[in-house]
Amino acid sequence: MNIPQVPLNFHALIPEICLTAFASLILLLSLIRINKFLLIWSSVLFLSFLFPLIIIYEGKALGEFFLNDFSAIYLKIIIILGTILSLLLLSSYLRSRLIILKDSIALLLFASLGMMLLVSSRELISFFVSLELMSLSLYALVAIRKYDIRANEAAIKYFMLGGISTAIMLFGIALLYGATNSTEFLAIFQNLSRNPELFLTGLGLFIVGLCFKVALVPFHMWAPDVYEGAPTPVTAFISTLPKVAVLGAFGRILIEIFPNYHAQWSSFLIVLAVLTILLGNILALPQKNIKRMLAYSSIAHGGYVVLGLIVGTETGFNAVMTYMLVYALMNIGAFGMVIAFNEEEIEYYKGLNKFHPVLSFAMLIFMFSLTGVPPTAGFIVKFNIFLQAIKAGYTWLVIIAVLFTVVSAYYYLRVVMYMYMKDPIKVPESFRHRELHIVIALCAIGVLILGVLPFFYII
Repeated sequence: MNIPQVPLNFHALIPEICLTAFASLILLLSLIRINKFLLIWSSVLFLSFLFPLIIIYEGKALGEFFLNDFSAIYLKIIIILGTILSLLLLSSYLRSRLIILKDSIALLLFASLGMMLLVSSRELISFFVSLELMSLSLYALVAIRKYDIRANEAAIKYFMLGGISTAIMLFGIALLYGATNSTEFLAIFQNLSRNPELFLTGLGLFIVGLCFKVALVPFHMWAPDVYEGAPTPVTAFISTLPKVAVLGAFGRILIEIFPNYHAQWSSFLIVLAVLTILLGNILALPQKNIKRMLAYSSIAHGGYVVLGLIVGTETGFNAVMTYMLVYALMNIGAFGMVIAFNEEEIEYYKGLNKFHPVLSFAMLIFMFSLTGVPPTAGFIVKFNIFLQAIKAGYTWLVIIAVLFTVVSAYYYLRVVMYMYMKDPIKVPESFRHRELHIVIALCAIGVLILGVLPFFYII
Protein backbone atom coordinates (compact mmCIF):
# COMPACT_ATOMS: atom_id res chain seq x y z
CA MET A 1 0.00 0.00 0.00
CA ASN A 2 1.35 3.42 -0.95
CA ILE A 3 1.16 5.92 1.89
CA PRO A 4 1.26 9.54 0.72
CA GLN A 5 4.24 11.43 2.06
CA VAL A 6 3.58 14.83 3.62
CA PRO A 7 6.48 17.25 3.03
CA LEU A 8 7.80 18.37 6.41
CA ASN A 9 8.40 22.01 5.55
CA PHE A 10 8.56 23.62 8.98
CA HIS A 11 9.61 27.13 7.96
CA ALA A 12 6.14 28.65 8.23
CA LEU A 13 5.83 27.18 11.74
CA ILE A 14 9.07 28.63 13.13
CA PRO A 15 7.26 31.34 15.19
CA GLU A 16 4.99 28.70 16.73
CA ILE A 17 7.95 26.37 17.41
CA CYS A 18 9.83 29.20 19.16
CA LEU A 19 6.75 30.06 21.23
CA THR A 20 6.31 26.40 22.23
CA ALA A 21 9.92 26.21 23.43
CA PHE A 22 9.68 29.47 25.39
CA ALA A 23 6.34 28.59 27.03
CA SER A 24 7.77 25.20 28.06
CA LEU A 25 10.81 26.95 29.52
CA ILE A 26 8.59 29.27 31.59
CA LEU A 27 6.70 26.23 32.86
CA LEU A 28 9.97 24.53 33.88
CA LEU A 29 11.09 27.68 35.70
CA SER A 30 8.13 27.26 38.03
CA LEU A 31 10.24 24.64 39.80
CA ILE A 32 12.78 27.21 40.93
CA ARG A 33 12.61 30.60 42.62
CA ILE A 34 12.97 33.47 40.19
CA ASN A 35 11.82 37.10 40.14
CA LYS A 36 8.26 37.12 38.84
CA PHE A 37 8.52 40.48 37.12
CA LEU A 38 11.67 39.33 35.32
CA LEU A 39 9.58 36.46 33.91
CA ILE A 40 6.85 38.82 32.71
CA TRP A 41 9.17 41.31 31.05
CA SER A 42 11.24 38.56 29.42
CA SER A 43 7.98 37.13 28.06
CA VAL A 44 7.00 40.56 26.72
CA LEU A 45 10.39 40.93 25.02
CA PHE A 46 10.16 37.44 23.53
CA LEU A 47 6.67 38.08 22.14
CA SER A 48 7.91 41.35 20.66
CA PHE A 49 10.65 39.34 18.94
CA LEU A 50 7.94 37.14 17.35
CA PHE A 51 6.48 40.04 15.32
CA PRO A 52 9.19 40.02 12.61
CA LEU A 53 9.33 36.21 12.63
CA ILE A 54 5.61 35.96 11.86
CA ILE A 55 6.00 38.34 8.91
CA ILE A 56 9.20 36.75 7.55
CA TYR A 57 8.14 33.10 7.65
CA GLU A 58 5.20 33.20 5.28
CA GLY A 59 4.02 30.09 3.43
CA LYS A 60 2.77 26.55 3.98
CA ALA A 61 3.85 23.95 6.52
CA LEU A 62 3.30 20.19 6.79
CA GLY A 63 1.99 20.01 3.25
CA GLU A 64 -1.33 21.86 3.19
CA PHE A 65 -2.07 21.51 6.91
CA PHE A 66 -0.93 25.01 7.90
CA LEU A 67 -0.94 28.22 5.89
CA ASN A 68 0.73 31.42 7.05
CA ASP A 69 -0.66 33.93 4.55
CA PHE A 70 -1.55 37.62 4.87
CA SER A 71 -4.79 37.00 6.79
CA ALA A 72 -3.12 34.60 9.22
CA ILE A 73 -0.22 37.01 9.76
CA TYR A 74 -2.63 39.89 10.46
CA LEU A 75 -4.58 37.82 13.00
CA LYS A 76 -1.39 36.54 14.66
CA ILE A 77 -0.12 40.09 15.10
CA ILE A 78 -3.37 40.97 16.92
CA ILE A 79 -3.01 37.84 19.10
CA ILE A 80 0.61 38.61 20.04
CA LEU A 81 -0.18 42.28 20.72
CA GLY A 82 -3.14 41.32 22.93
CA THR A 83 -1.03 38.75 24.80
CA ILE A 84 1.64 41.38 25.53
CA LEU A 85 -0.99 43.77 26.89
CA SER A 86 -2.55 40.97 28.98
CA LEU A 87 0.84 40.06 30.46
CA LEU A 88 1.39 43.68 31.49
CA LEU A 89 -2.08 43.75 33.07
CA LEU A 90 -1.23 40.55 34.91
CA SER A 91 1.98 42.12 36.20
CA SER A 92 0.15 45.08 37.76
CA TYR A 93 -2.63 42.85 39.11
CA LEU A 94 -0.14 40.54 40.82
CA ARG A 95 1.16 43.22 43.13
CA SER A 96 -1.85 42.85 45.42
CA ARG A 97 -3.60 39.66 44.31
CA LEU A 98 -2.83 36.01 45.02
CA ILE A 99 -2.14 34.33 41.69
CA ILE A 100 0.20 31.48 40.75
CA LEU A 101 2.35 33.66 38.52
CA LYS A 102 4.61 31.29 36.63
CA ASP A 103 1.73 29.00 35.72
CA SER A 104 -0.32 32.02 34.61
CA ILE A 105 2.38 33.22 32.22
CA ALA A 106 2.88 29.74 30.75
CA LEU A 107 -0.88 29.25 30.31
CA LEU A 108 -1.22 32.63 28.57
CA LEU A 109 1.59 31.67 26.20
CA PHE A 110 0.15 28.21 25.47
CA ALA A 111 -3.29 29.74 24.84
CA SER A 112 -1.68 32.19 22.41
CA LEU A 113 0.11 29.30 20.73
CA GLY A 114 -3.20 27.50 20.23
CA MET A 115 -4.72 30.65 18.73
CA MET A 116 -1.81 31.14 16.33
CA LEU A 117 -2.02 27.54 15.14
CA LEU A 118 -5.80 27.85 14.85
CA VAL A 119 -5.77 30.75 12.39
CA SER A 120 -3.28 28.88 10.17
CA SER A 121 -4.97 25.45 10.29
CA ARG A 122 -6.21 24.05 6.98
CA GLU A 123 -7.25 20.62 8.22
CA LEU A 124 -9.95 19.53 10.69
CA ILE A 125 -7.79 17.51 13.11
CA SER A 126 -5.10 20.18 13.44
CA PHE A 127 -7.89 22.78 13.74
CA PHE A 128 -9.49 20.84 16.60
CA VAL A 129 -6.19 20.21 18.43
CA SER A 130 -5.27 23.91 18.17
CA LEU A 131 -8.70 24.92 19.47
CA GLU A 132 -8.43 22.55 22.43
CA LEU A 133 -4.92 23.73 23.29
CA MET A 134 -6.36 27.22 23.51
CA SER A 135 -9.47 26.13 25.43
CA LEU A 136 -7.74 23.95 28.03
CA SER A 137 -5.29 26.75 28.80
CA LEU A 138 -8.19 29.18 29.26
CA TYR A 139 -10.06 26.82 31.62
CA ALA A 140 -6.99 26.64 33.87
CA LEU A 141 -6.41 30.41 33.67
CA VAL A 142 -9.92 31.15 34.93
CA ALA A 143 -9.25 29.00 38.02
CA ILE A 144 -5.70 30.24 38.59
CA ARG A 145 -6.76 31.84 41.91
CA LYS A 146 -7.38 28.45 43.48
CA TYR A 147 -8.67 29.84 46.82
CA ASP A 148 -11.23 32.10 45.12
CA ILE A 149 -14.71 30.50 45.19
CA ARG A 150 -16.01 32.70 42.37
CA ALA A 151 -13.07 31.81 40.13
CA ASN A 152 -13.48 28.08 40.81
CA GLU A 153 -17.21 28.23 40.09
CA ALA A 154 -16.57 30.15 36.86
CA ALA A 155 -13.91 27.66 35.76
CA ILE A 156 -16.22 24.69 36.36
CA LYS A 157 -19.02 26.30 34.31
CA TYR A 158 -16.58 27.21 31.57
CA PHE A 159 -15.11 23.71 31.48
CA MET A 160 -18.46 21.89 31.47
CA LEU A 161 -20.07 24.02 28.76
CA GLY A 162 -16.80 23.98 26.84
CA GLY A 163 -16.86 20.19 27.00
CA ILE A 164 -20.38 20.15 25.56
CA SER A 165 -19.31 22.41 22.69
CA THR A 166 -16.29 20.19 22.06
CA ALA A 167 -18.50 17.08 21.84
CA ILE A 168 -20.86 18.82 19.39
CA MET A 169 -17.94 20.00 17.26
CA LEU A 170 -16.33 16.54 17.22
CA PHE A 171 -19.59 15.02 16.07
CA GLY A 172 -19.74 17.61 13.30
CA ILE A 173 -16.14 16.84 12.28
CA ALA A 174 -16.96 13.13 12.16
CA LEU A 175 -19.94 13.80 9.87
CA LEU A 176 -17.85 16.07 7.63
CA TYR A 177 -15.26 13.31 7.32
CA GLY A 178 -17.98 10.74 6.61
CA ALA A 179 -19.48 12.97 3.91
CA THR A 180 -16.22 13.82 2.13
CA ASN A 181 -13.78 11.07 3.21
CA SER A 182 -11.19 13.70 4.11
CA THR A 183 -10.20 16.11 6.88
CA GLU A 184 -8.29 18.55 4.65
CA PHE A 185 -10.25 21.70 3.84
CA LEU A 186 -9.24 21.65 0.17
CA ALA A 187 -10.27 18.00 -0.27
CA ILE A 188 -13.54 18.65 1.61
CA PHE A 189 -14.28 21.48 -0.83
CA GLN A 190 -13.62 19.17 -3.79
CA ASN A 191 -15.90 16.39 -2.44
CA LEU A 192 -18.89 18.39 -1.22
CA SER A 193 -21.27 16.81 -3.73
CA ARG A 194 -20.72 13.23 -2.55
CA ASN A 195 -23.24 13.43 0.30
CA PRO A 196 -24.62 16.98 0.64
CA GLU A 197 -27.21 16.15 3.35
CA LEU A 198 -24.63 14.56 5.64
CA PHE A 199 -22.20 17.37 4.87
CA LEU A 200 -24.70 20.11 5.79
CA THR A 201 -25.55 18.34 9.06
CA GLY A 202 -21.86 18.10 9.94
CA LEU A 203 -21.24 21.72 8.97
CA GLY A 204 -24.16 22.84 11.15
CA LEU A 205 -22.82 21.00 14.21
CA PHE A 206 -19.33 22.32 13.51
CA ILE A 207 -20.66 25.90 13.42
CA VAL A 208 -22.64 25.36 16.65
CA GLY A 209 -19.45 24.20 18.40
CA LEU A 210 -17.62 27.33 17.28
CA CYS A 211 -20.54 29.54 18.34
CA PHE A 212 -20.05 28.30 21.92
CA LYS A 213 -16.43 29.49 21.80
CA VAL A 214 -17.36 33.04 20.78
CA ALA A 215 -20.49 33.21 23.00
CA LEU A 216 -23.12 33.80 20.34
CA VAL A 217 -26.72 33.60 21.61
CA PRO A 218 -28.11 31.05 22.53
CA PHE A 219 -24.68 29.55 23.24
CA HIS A 220 -23.57 32.42 25.50
CA MET A 221 -24.61 31.08 28.92
CA TRP A 222 -21.08 30.69 30.23
CA ALA A 223 -19.75 34.17 29.40
CA PRO A 224 -21.22 36.47 32.12
CA ASP A 225 -20.32 34.20 35.04
CA VAL A 226 -16.86 33.40 33.66
CA TYR A 227 -16.03 37.04 32.92
CA GLU A 228 -17.15 38.10 36.39
CA GLY A 229 -15.48 35.27 38.29
CA ALA A 230 -12.12 35.18 36.52
CA PRO A 231 -9.22 37.45 37.58
CA THR A 232 -9.65 40.69 35.64
CA PRO A 233 -6.49 40.35 33.45
CA VAL A 234 -7.68 36.87 32.50
CA THR A 235 -11.12 38.29 31.71
CA ALA A 236 -9.49 40.89 29.44
CA PHE A 237 -7.61 38.08 27.69
CA ILE A 238 -10.49 35.62 27.22
CA SER A 239 -12.98 38.30 26.18
CA THR A 240 -10.89 39.38 23.20
CA LEU A 241 -8.20 37.10 21.79
CA PRO A 242 -10.14 33.81 21.58
CA LYS A 243 -12.76 35.74 19.61
CA VAL A 244 -10.04 37.04 17.29
CA ALA A 245 -8.70 33.53 16.67
CA VAL A 246 -12.00 31.65 16.41
CA LEU A 247 -13.84 34.24 14.32
CA GLY A 248 -10.78 34.64 12.09
CA ALA A 249 -10.48 30.91 11.50
CA PHE A 250 -14.27 30.55 11.31
CA GLY A 251 -14.54 33.24 8.64
CA ARG A 252 -11.77 31.79 6.52
CA ILE A 253 -13.37 28.35 6.55
CA LEU A 254 -16.84 29.60 5.61
CA ILE A 255 -15.80 32.13 2.98
CA GLU A 256 -12.87 30.29 1.38
CA ILE A 257 -13.93 26.64 1.69
CA PHE A 258 -17.74 26.66 1.69
CA PRO A 259 -18.76 29.58 -0.58
CA ASN A 260 -21.15 27.33 -2.54
CA TYR A 261 -23.25 26.87 0.60
CA HIS A 262 -23.36 30.55 1.51
CA ALA A 263 -27.17 30.67 1.43
CA GLN A 264 -27.42 27.86 3.99
CA TRP A 265 -24.82 28.94 6.54
CA SER A 266 -25.52 32.66 6.20
CA SER A 267 -29.22 32.06 6.99
CA PHE A 268 -28.21 30.28 10.19
CA LEU A 269 -25.77 33.05 11.13
CA ILE A 270 -28.36 35.78 10.48
CA VAL A 271 -30.63 34.30 13.16
CA LEU A 272 -27.71 34.02 15.59
CA ALA A 273 -26.51 37.57 14.83
CA VAL A 274 -29.94 39.11 15.46
CA LEU A 275 -30.43 37.17 18.70
CA THR A 276 -26.90 38.01 19.87
CA ILE A 277 -27.19 41.74 19.18
CA LEU A 278 -30.66 41.91 20.74
CA LEU A 279 -30.07 39.89 23.91
CA GLY A 280 -26.49 41.07 24.44
CA ASN A 281 -27.52 44.72 24.52
CA ILE A 282 -30.78 44.24 26.43
CA LEU A 283 -29.21 42.09 29.16
CA ALA A 284 -26.36 44.59 29.57
CA LEU A 285 -28.80 47.38 30.49
CA PRO A 286 -29.63 46.39 34.11
CA GLN A 287 -26.14 45.19 35.08
CA LYS A 288 -24.59 46.79 38.17
CA ASN A 289 -21.28 44.94 37.98
CA ILE A 290 -19.06 46.42 35.29
CA LYS A 291 -17.44 43.08 34.42
CA ARG A 292 -20.86 41.52 33.79
CA MET A 293 -21.86 44.58 31.80
CA LEU A 294 -18.74 44.23 29.65
CA ALA A 295 -19.49 40.50 29.33
CA TYR A 296 -22.90 41.16 27.77
CA SER A 297 -21.31 43.96 25.75
CA SER A 298 -18.79 41.43 24.43
CA ILE A 299 -21.65 39.13 23.43
CA ALA A 300 -23.33 41.98 21.54
CA HIS A 301 -20.08 42.84 19.74
CA GLY A 302 -19.85 39.22 18.64
CA GLY A 303 -23.17 39.75 16.86
CA TYR A 304 -21.83 42.85 15.08
CA VAL A 305 -18.75 40.94 13.93
CA VAL A 306 -20.85 38.10 12.53
CA LEU A 307 -22.45 40.62 10.14
CA GLY A 308 -19.13 40.75 8.32
CA LEU A 309 -19.11 36.95 7.97
CA ILE A 310 -22.71 36.89 6.72
CA VAL A 311 -21.66 39.08 3.78
CA GLY A 312 -19.60 36.11 2.55
CA THR A 313 -17.00 38.16 0.66
CA GLU A 314 -13.31 38.90 1.09
CA THR A 315 -14.04 42.56 1.87
CA GLY A 316 -16.54 41.49 4.53
CA PHE A 317 -13.92 39.26 6.13
CA ASN A 318 -11.37 42.10 6.00
CA ALA A 319 -13.89 44.26 7.88
CA VAL A 320 -14.13 41.52 10.52
CA MET A 321 -10.35 41.44 10.98
CA THR A 322 -10.05 45.20 11.38
CA TYR A 323 -12.97 45.16 13.84
CA MET A 324 -11.17 42.57 15.95
CA LEU A 325 -7.99 44.67 16.11
CA VAL A 326 -9.88 47.67 17.48
CA TYR A 327 -12.09 45.51 19.70
CA ALA A 328 -9.01 43.99 21.33
CA LEU A 329 -7.59 47.44 22.11
CA MET A 330 -10.76 48.98 23.52
CA ASN A 331 -11.84 45.93 25.52
CA ILE A 332 -8.41 45.27 27.06
CA GLY A 333 -8.21 48.98 27.84
CA ALA A 334 -11.64 48.92 29.52
CA PHE A 335 -10.71 45.96 31.72
CA GLY A 336 -7.42 47.69 32.49
CA MET A 337 -9.47 50.56 33.87
CA VAL A 338 -11.40 48.12 36.09
CA ILE A 339 -8.05 47.04 37.54
CA ALA A 340 -6.93 50.67 37.88
CA PHE A 341 -10.04 51.77 39.78
CA ASN A 342 -10.08 48.54 41.80
CA GLU A 343 -13.88 48.52 41.74
CA GLU A 344 -16.36 46.24 39.98
CA GLU A 345 -19.63 47.89 41.07
CA ILE A 346 -20.62 50.67 38.66
CA GLU A 347 -22.02 52.74 41.56
CA TYR A 348 -18.49 53.29 42.85
CA TYR A 349 -17.46 54.98 39.59
CA LYS A 350 -19.37 58.09 40.62
CA GLY A 351 -17.22 61.20 40.77
CA LEU A 352 -14.00 59.46 39.73
CA ASN A 353 -13.07 62.37 37.49
CA LYS A 354 -12.50 64.53 40.59
CA PHE A 355 -9.81 62.15 41.86
CA HIS A 356 -8.36 60.61 38.68
CA PRO A 357 -9.02 62.92 35.71
CA VAL A 358 -6.51 61.25 33.35
CA LEU A 359 -7.78 57.74 34.05
CA SER A 360 -11.37 58.93 33.76
CA PHE A 361 -10.61 60.44 30.36
CA ALA A 362 -9.12 57.13 29.22
CA MET A 363 -12.27 55.32 30.40
CA LEU A 364 -14.35 57.88 28.47
CA ILE A 365 -12.38 57.03 25.31
CA PHE A 366 -12.99 53.29 25.74
CA MET A 367 -16.70 53.72 26.46
CA PHE A 368 -17.14 56.05 23.47
CA SER A 369 -15.28 53.58 21.22
CA LEU A 370 -17.32 50.60 22.43
CA THR A 371 -20.48 52.61 21.73
CA GLY A 372 -19.25 53.65 18.29
CA VAL A 373 -18.93 57.40 18.80
CA PRO A 374 -16.65 59.29 16.38
CA PRO A 375 -13.76 60.06 16.18
CA THR A 376 -12.83 56.83 17.98
CA ALA A 377 -11.81 53.68 16.12
CA GLY A 378 -14.93 51.85 17.34
CA PHE A 379 -17.03 54.10 15.08
CA ILE A 380 -14.83 53.44 12.03
CA VAL A 381 -14.84 49.64 12.27
CA LYS A 382 -18.55 49.45 13.06
CA PHE A 383 -19.31 51.73 10.10
CA ASN A 384 -17.08 49.56 7.89
CA ILE A 385 -18.91 46.35 8.79
CA PHE A 386 -22.33 47.98 8.39
CA LEU A 387 -21.28 49.37 4.99
CA GLN A 388 -20.22 45.92 3.75
CA ALA A 389 -23.52 44.43 4.94
CA ILE A 390 -25.52 47.15 3.13
CA LYS A 391 -23.55 46.55 -0.08
CA ALA A 392 -24.43 42.85 0.16
CA GLY A 393 -28.14 43.64 0.49
CA TYR A 394 -28.59 43.22 4.25
CA THR A 395 -29.89 46.74 4.90
CA TRP A 396 -32.63 45.50 7.23
CA LEU A 397 -30.04 43.68 9.32
CA VAL A 398 -27.92 46.83 9.58
CA ILE A 399 -30.99 48.83 10.71
CA ILE A 400 -31.48 46.36 13.59
CA ALA A 401 -27.78 46.61 14.49
CA VAL A 402 -27.85 50.42 14.43
CA LEU A 403 -30.96 50.56 16.63
CA PHE A 404 -29.35 48.36 19.25
CA THR A 405 -26.12 50.33 18.98
CA VAL A 406 -28.21 53.27 20.18
CA VAL A 407 -29.50 51.08 23.02
CA SER A 408 -25.91 50.22 23.97
CA ALA A 409 -25.15 53.92 24.41
CA TYR A 410 -27.24 53.84 27.60
CA TYR A 411 -25.09 51.40 29.54
CA TYR A 412 -21.76 52.59 28.13
CA LEU A 413 -22.39 56.30 28.62
CA ARG A 414 -23.91 55.64 32.05
CA VAL A 415 -20.38 54.87 33.23
CA VAL A 416 -19.16 58.18 31.74
CA MET A 417 -22.07 60.05 33.31
CA TYR A 418 -21.30 58.56 36.72
CA MET A 419 -17.64 59.58 36.47
CA TYR A 420 -18.27 63.15 35.35
CA MET A 421 -21.74 64.15 36.58
CA LYS A 422 -22.24 62.43 39.94
CA ASP A 423 -20.85 63.10 43.38
CA PRO A 424 -18.43 60.45 44.64
CA ILE A 425 -19.67 57.85 47.12
CA LYS A 426 -16.21 57.34 48.59
CA VAL A 427 -12.61 58.26 47.91
CA PRO A 428 -11.47 55.66 45.34
CA GLU A 429 -8.27 53.72 45.41
CA SER A 430 -6.29 53.27 42.23
CA PHE A 431 -3.43 51.09 41.11
CA ARG A 432 -0.38 53.24 40.46
CA HIS A 433 1.80 50.80 38.57
CA ARG A 434 3.93 51.42 35.52
CA GLU A 435 2.74 48.37 33.59
CA LEU A 436 -0.93 49.23 34.04
CA HIS A 437 -0.42 52.79 32.90
CA ILE A 438 1.51 51.55 29.83
CA VAL A 439 -1.40 49.30 28.82
CA ILE A 440 -4.05 51.97 29.33
CA ALA A 441 -1.99 54.58 27.46
CA LEU A 442 -1.26 52.25 24.52
CA CYS A 443 -4.88 51.20 24.19
CA ALA A 444 -6.28 54.75 24.49
CA ILE A 445 -3.76 56.20 22.03
CA GLY A 446 -4.35 53.32 19.64
CA VAL A 447 -8.13 53.76 19.73
CA LEU A 448 -7.79 57.50 19.03
CA ILE A 449 -5.14 57.23 16.30
CA LEU A 450 -6.93 54.41 14.49
CA GLY A 451 -10.11 56.47 14.64
CA VAL A 452 -8.54 59.59 13.18
CA LEU A 453 -6.25 57.80 10.69
CA PRO A 454 -8.14 54.60 9.75
CA PHE A 455 -6.31 54.10 6.43
CA PHE A 456 -3.41 52.62 8.39
CA TYR A 457 -5.36 49.47 9.17
CA ILE A 458 -8.47 49.28 6.95
CA ILE A 459 -7.54 46.42 4.61
